[in-house]
This record gives sequence, C-alpha cells and structure tokens, in this order.
Amino acid sequence: MKNNLGLSTGCYYPRLTEDIIKDISETGVSLIELFINTDSEMSDEFIRELNRKLEFYGISVGSVHPFTSFAESYLFFSDYPRRRDDGIRIYDRYFEICKMLGAKIVNCHGRLSTFKASFERYCEGYGLLYERAKKTGVIFSQENVRNHVCGDIEYIRRFSEKLGNDVAFTFDVKQAHMMGYDPLEFIRVVSDKLCLVHLNDFDKENPCLLPGCGTFETEKFISYLNSVGYSGNYVIEVYSGNYSDETDILRSVQHTNKILKEWS
Repeated sequence: MKNNLGLSTGCYYPRLTEDIIKDISETGVSLIELFINTDSEMSDEFIRELNRKLEFYGISVGSVHPFTSFAESYLFFSDYPRRRDDGIRIYDRYFEICKMLGAKIVNCHGRLSTFKASFERYCEGYGLLYERAKKTGVIFSQENVRNHVCGDIEYIRRFSEKLGNDVAFTFDVKQAHMMGYDPLEFIRVVSDKLCLVHLNDFDKENPCLLPGCGTFETEKFISYLNSVGYSGNYVIEVYSGNYSDETDILRSVQHTNKILKEWS
C-alpha cells in the first residue's frame, strides 16, 4: 500500500499561490492541497493559468480548501433559505474547480460550536453538499476543526453513525491536539471513513509544528492507519509562523517520507 505525501499551499501563506509552485516542486513533493484564498482565484482564467503551472512542474492537486470555510455556519445552517441557495451555488463552483484540476476532495469545516442549529439540520445540510459533490466525482469531506461541532469526538461519532455511508472525513492532527484529544484516540472514530490526513506535529509549548519538529509519535500514528487499511494521502499542513525558514519544510518532507516508506 502506498500513501502519497503532499503539501498544503497554506504552509506558504500569505505568498501568492502561483508564486510558490516552483518552491513546492523543489521539496520533491508532487501533490498539494490547494487553498483557494479569495474569490478571484475561482475564475476560469486563474484556474487554467494555475493548472498550466502545476502541469509544468509535475504537481497534482489532491484536495481543495475553500476560503469560505469561515462562513459555512451562516451559508448552510441558518434559517435564511436564500443564503443557503447562494451557498450551494458557491460550493458547486468549488466542485467544478476540482473537476478542472483533477482534485477529488473539498474540505468542510462546518458549523461553529457557538452557532445555534440542530443536529438534524447539520446532518441535512452536510448531506446535501455531500450528494452534490458526489455527482461531480468529488468527496465533500468533514474535517475535525476546533471550535466547530465536529471538533468534538462524541459529536463526530454521532454524526458518522447518523450519515452512515454518506460521509467522509479529513483528520487534522493539530486540530485534535488543540481540542485536548490524543490524535490516536480521535482517529479511531473516523478511520473507517477517512479520505485525507493533515499531518503536523506539536510539543508542550507549540500546538502546531512541522512533522519531525515536536513530540507527536508520527510513526505510531501512521503504523495504526496502515494497520486499518488507510490508502489516502497525507498532507503536511502548518502555518508560515510555525517554522523559521522554508528549508525547514524540505527537511520535514524528507523526514515524513522516510516514515511513510517504512510503514506504508
């Protein structure tokens, strides 16, 4: 079983996406998660030009991260139907972009914990988007994001049971850690419906570091996922403030690839 390692373009934020493709290729990585950071980056012209650059450097897009993640509570789970309809139109465009780029996953943050909406409404809203994505060959994948309902292990367990086969998950190590969970404990809840892993590290002082720079037992984590048959990608996702120099990314990629070769 081979798991591919990718980089999130979010690691380089706020550099312009088109300016970092060459740098990503120089790490030896040929897979990215694409952060779409603003509305103009959703245009056909931008996507076509970006795709030309990606093809030139031999990089594929595995997943897409919407810049509208912060607004998903208001777009899909409020009482205002016209806003929901507009939200669906926006997310249909993300699914179209995936088709243009050959990407298979759109990540979902979902409902903020502080936003009032019933469990049933949440399941209904997510389920609607999951089905629309599926029709275009894309997976609408729920991520475990802190301060959101699916950052809670019991909520996501209930959510998974309710939706059955009509749900998929992106697991983010740092998000579980920042919610106070052992990532290995959390991953057991979602591993049977897991389609993507956001890989990072941490220590007592730093909640998010590049893999290999903290105390997280990455080998044990990857070994477990290998044992349950996980065949998806691992994407390194940190923020630009989590490392000193971009050469740190190269070292982390090399470190993580070594682990993947051993355990995958």
